[in-house]
Amino acid sequence: MRTLALAFFFFSFLLSVSPPAAAAGAQPRKTEHPSNVALLEQPGRWVYVHFPSNLRLYVYGKDQPGKSACNVGCESAWPPLTPDEMDAKPVGDWTVIARANGKKQWAYKNQPVYLRFHDSMEKPIGDGIDGVWRFLEP
Repeated sequence: MRTLALAFFFFSFLLSVSPPAAAAGAQPRKTEHPSNVALLEQPGRWVYVHFPSNLRLYVYGKDQPGKSACNVGCESAWPPLTPDEMDAKPVGDWTVIARANGKKQWAYKNQPVYLRFHDSMEKPIGDGIDGVWRFLEP
C-alpha cells in the first residue's frame, strides 16, 4: 500500500511541474495564408515559411505599417515575399501592398514580409540581425 501511495504522489508531482505540450504550441486563431506560404508546427510553436522552399519568413523593424523600407540594395539580401498571382487577394491576416517600385508584396497584419537570401531551411540565421529583423510568427 505504501508503494502505491508513493507512486501516486510521484505521478501527481510530475503532472504538476510539467505543463501540457499542447498549451505551448496552441494553433493560431486564424490559419488562412497565401498559396506561397505554409504554416508549420514546430516543437512548442507555429511558424510561417515560404512554400515550397520552407525558408523562414521575416519582418523588418524599420517598416511602417503597409509600407516597405527595404528597397534598393536591401531587397537583394532580403527579398520581399511576392504574390504568385497578378491579382492576389487578401486572405485572413494577409494583404497585398505596393512597393516603391510598383511591384506587389505580401504583408501580414500590415507588416511587409521578407525572406533572407542567405538562409537555409535547417538553420535560419536572420532573426535579430542589426536588431531590426525578426522571424514572422503568428
